[in-house]
Amino acid sequence: MASVPLAVPRRVLEEWLFEDIGRGDITTRLLGIEDVEGRAELYVREECVVACSEEAAEVYRLAGAEARVLRASGSLVGPGEVIVEAVGPAGALHAAWRVAQTLLAVCSGVATKTRRMVERARRVNPRIAILSTRKAPPGLRAVLHKAVIAGGGLPHRAGLDDSVLVFDNHLVFLEGGLKEAVERLSKGVGVARNWGVEVRSLEDALLAARAGADFIQFEKVPPHVLSRYVEVLRREAPGVRIGAAGGIDEHNLEEYAATGVDFIVTSAVYHAKPIDVGTRMSRLGGGR
Repeated sequence: MASVPLAVPRRVLEEWLFEDIGRGDITTRLLGIEDVEGRAELYVREECVVACSEEAAEVYRLAGAEARVLRASGSLVGPGEVIVEAVGPAGALHAAWRVAQTLLAVCSGVATKTRRMVERARRVNPRIAILSTRKAPPGLRAVLHKAVIAGGGLPHRAGLDDSVLVFDNHLVFLEGGLKEAVERLSKGVGVARNWGVEVRSLEDALLAARAGADFIQFEKVPPHVLSRYVEVLRREAPGVRIGAAGGIDEHNLEEYAATGVDFIVTSAVYHAKPIDVGTRMSRLGGGR
């Protein structure tokens, strides 16, 4: 099995782990089972796309157990399949339990919804890409972006530093509005990065495309209108990539895909229901 890298530094996983541990697991200590050797198995109760099993296993390692990833991020698995297995003292297994299980459940939910959206959109438009926004909860962006990738999508922008995207909230600070913005960008500001503009009209889209924008992102334009805009842009600016954003989820995904856009930008993947994940523990050598 190919190794899949961690999405976050181990120190971040340590912070999440020790947030739950607090001043120690008083239940395990009072029961006197901290040093009893056992096994923990993280398994799913429903079909899903796995995401961040590597991070879940690392949580167990940080807690003091040995762990193996049985199904890597991106794997499609069925009910009952074990994703991560860990062996070690009961104190370590219980310390890692909830953090690892919750991380796997949330991220696999995002990956599963992403895969579902990708497959539905590509039935209509085989070359379309599903891109996730920067609206992931603070502190979780790295693992949720990994989950999106596991599901077959891509982050639209990992952060403010990886591309230039002009919004209305930028334009209010320019006296010349969009015209001034594209003039500035066309003079070399965006040379080292792709640049694009979020627009609502065909006129603004053509202005940006003719100035050299790499991509145009239409915001909340109805699908029947967007189809006409895409047709004109393909003719007038064939090299520009065209996207749709704003309120796109599974209820209207296929309508937007059918417009012929190159990509759909959505935050909906972050609102996925967590996968039902369980943790089964056993004492090594038999017994309770």
